[in-house]
Amino acid sequence: MRSIRDGMPERTVVFHARAAFLLSGEPQATGLPAEWAVPAWDFETDAYTDRPAAWRTARSTAQDVVAQARGIDKEAVKVAFTEACAQAVDRAQNPGKYGDADDW
Repeated sequence: MRSIRDGMPERTVVFHARAAFLLSGEPQATGLPAEWAVPAWDFETDAYTDRPAAWRTARSTAQDVVAQARGIDKEAVKVAFTEACAQAVDRAQNPGKYGDADDW
């Protein structure tokens, strides 16, 4: 049996930014927009956040490094995205520093 909500779900606009970098640190053309915004409901856990901004980097299976940022404050997301891109370039060029050397 499904549980019933005891309140109205929260909805907000979430700003996203994404970029991929080659192992040389050069930006990779992905054909996707670098920045976008979407309305999201709190039950959409993969898209919703109530944080001003959060960012991360990850090495993908294509041996490139992806920088991502998202949040509800557009300017904070821009700042976070800049930080994520800087770390992504460093991570692409220095895989051992981030524990990626064994995998690649």
